[in-house]
Amino acid sequence: MQLSILSQGEELLGGETVDTNSAWLAARATELGFAPRRMVTARDSVEDIVWALEASAAASEVILCTGGLGPTVDDLTAEAVSDWANLPLRQDPEALAQIEARYAHWNRVMDATNTKQADLPEGAEILPNPMGTAPGFYVRKGEHHLFCMPGVPREMKPMFLEQVANKLAKIRNSDPPILHRIRTIGVPESRLQKVLGQIALAPARLGFRSHIPEVIVKLMFSPDTPAAIQEARIDTVVEAIGRGVYSVNGGDLAEVVGERLVAKGDTLALAESCTGGQLSAWIASVPGASRYLLEGIVAYANEAKIRSCGVIPSDLESHGAVSEQVARQLAEGIRARAGASWGIGITGIAGPGGGSADKPVGTVHIAVAGAAQTVHHRFRIPGDRAQITSRAAGMALSMLLEEL
Repeated sequence: MQLSILSQGEELLGGETVDTNSAWLAARATELGFAPRRMVTARDSVEDIVWALEASAAASEVILCTGGLGPTVDDLTAEAVSDWANLPLRQDPEALAQIEARYAHWNRVMDATNTKQADLPEGAEILPNPMGTAPGFYVRKGEHHLFCMPGVPREMKPMFLEQVANKLAKIRNSDPPILHRIRTIGVPESRLQKVLGQIALAPARLGFRSHIPEVIVKLMFSPDTPAAIQEARIDTVVEAIGRGVYSVNGGDLAEVVGERLVAKGDTLALAESCTGGQLSAWIASVPGASRYLLEGIVAYANEAKIRSCGVIPSDLESHGAVSEQVARQLAEGIRARAGASWGIGITGIAGPGGGSADKPVGTVHIAVAGAAQTVHHRFRIPGDRAQITSRAAGMALSMLLEEL
């Protein structure tokens, strides 16, 4: 079935906010067996939203809409849907009760303006919002199915996963395709395409998703494909890629490393310079990371490297902060300081300035220290500052995973 995604808001059109909702919904809809046909963004105007609904309906049977459900004058989704579906706006008692219950739960007094969020097209089915005040709703117009959800991602995502996804499965009335994800690190998407493009993978449909610092290889099968054939195609892809594969149908790099650390009963400490705490934040974003993450420090200044990790001042003087010697001492020093099984040290030049002929922007030294040895690699990482730091964090975890 064809599906369209409609987002709205001046902040999206003006570039103040990036529309991550549409990308996320497209991925989830594809997993459920829908074919995203169109993404439309409308400004906060009833006329424009109605136009976007008509354009979406012309292209697809299902429309996923996010945003415009708040209490302010520029939240116009319900009014636009009322016009589009020719359904009068009514204050919905169920929706109002949910809004009041949320404020009671927070021990806050509800402002009168919030009652606007209960004004919905007559006959709409309420989609409860346990994370916020704005209820979502579902409306059917002829053969078209419209789901309206909040624009706040932390409210939209649970609503979709817990309520909308089940309804979409019933609408589709058939089993979704089967998707396998093979996660890789350190292998460019172009190289993966070259390697895998020469292999017969039918009946699988091959796809890629590049998300720094990794590239995910996707194999999609029809729901009636025998498990043995699926497993054979996965094995073929894994063998072709080689050591770049770190997970099949598993979590991301931080999750996989965390699982290995827990399985071994090991712990980890981090000393970051150019990544500025990005690696620590990534690892800590995994639920249960406190079982193995003991400590993470950001040691930018040379004085901090000396004070926190025992880096030798003369080595900083003779080799510079961005060097193998300093990376090794950061890893070994933070490991000793925290009493951890493993220590990681990262130092580099993320740019855009600060590079030289010997150490151009993108030069990163990473060391992983364990009880038996300290391993080190020097990388020349391409990209802008954000890409360099993200890739550096990924390479650090990849090195640790190999040691584990």
